[in-house]
Amino acid sequence: MTDLSLVRTVHGRGLRKDWAQLIGHTVEVWLLDHHILTGVVEQAADDDSVLWIAAEGLSTRKLFDKSTGYQVWA
Repeated sequence: MTDLSLVRTVHGRGLRKDWAQLIGHTVEVWLLDHHILTGVVEQAADDDSVLWIAAEGLSTRKLFDKSTGYQVWA
């Protein structure tokens, strides 16, 4: 079993559980070992349950929640 606290993405990011602390940071969003997107956290719930990635270009703001299985790497 891999200790995810020791794993890093190709950009040197590590798994984060403290989503509320990531506002303004660039993060990678993953689901089931698939990279969903990389973007800037615009807003996050105080209880770390959800976060919003800021809109960019033609892409609208996106909401992700932990209970669905999304992981955030920063």
